[in-house]
Amino acid sequence: MAEAALNAQNWAALLRLELRAAADRTRLVPIERRGPLSVQRPFYPEGEVCHVYLLHPPGGVVGGDRLELCLDLQAQAKALFTTPGAAKFYQSAGDTARVRQTFELAAGAELEYLAQENIYFPGAQVNTRTTFELQADSRIMFWEKHCFGRPANREFFASGRLLSQLDLRVAGRLIYTEKQRVDAAELKRSSGLRDHAVSGSMLVYGSPIEATLMRQLQELQPEHGVCGLSQPQPGLLIARYLGDSTRDLDDCFTGLWETLRPLVMQRAASRPRIWNT
Repeated sequence: MAEAALNAQNWAALLRLELRAAADRTRLVPIERRGPLSVQRPFYPEGEVCHVYLLHPPGGVVGGDRLELCLDLQAQAKALFTTPGAAKFYQSAGDTARVRQTFELAAGAELEYLAQENIYFPGAQVNTRTTFELQADSRIMFWEKHCFGRPANREFFASGRLLSQLDLRVAGRLIYTEKQRVDAAELKRSSGLRDHAVSGSMLVYGSPIEATLMRQLQELQPEHGVCGLSQPQPGLLIARYLGDSTRDLDDCFTGLWETLRPLVMQRAASRPRIWNT
């Protein structure tokens, strides 16, 4: 009975959205919504690009919650998604919280998915999977930011675990996969986070980075922590951050985004206004 009561309190949320290119702008079309995932009305500070704020009204995720987001960008659609604040994953009573994100981009579609950080409270048990299905001329700029515990409050990730996987397919072919396992018991090991609390990954696909620019980007380092970049194949750039400050991580990835956006998306950076609040 107690287990049934606990399960009854869990959220199972699904949000499916379609983005369609029209004559003057990209239109947002809600397809299916169940549970507490939603979006505000879209904004158009750049004209044709659809800016969308993804909302999770409960304000936090607990063990047993299931969240699924599916975005379908039709041909030539252009969208930027972000969130108004950090996603919080709280201590689990035993079950695992699961987050699934699927992004499908048709020919010429462009997606920037730039969510605020995930905060994992001590005891959180989380499993995430993100899948990109692109065409050869699709373009994406995506980042994930992770904060384990709340180091500013001297609250450390003494227990808990994150399992995450990211897959990138282009024209049906898997060109990149990344699996991450962060266990509180292993944070101090060289194979883990080396006792750091903040990490991040940024993925950019759509335009080869010339060697000169790549060297310039590699020389740009945050005030604290370290950022490394690699280009495993033409058109795909991976950036990683490791440190102890989400502010430094924000500055690092935002700087990369502002530098690379004109090259990848052929337009100057336009910060979502929610980032200024």
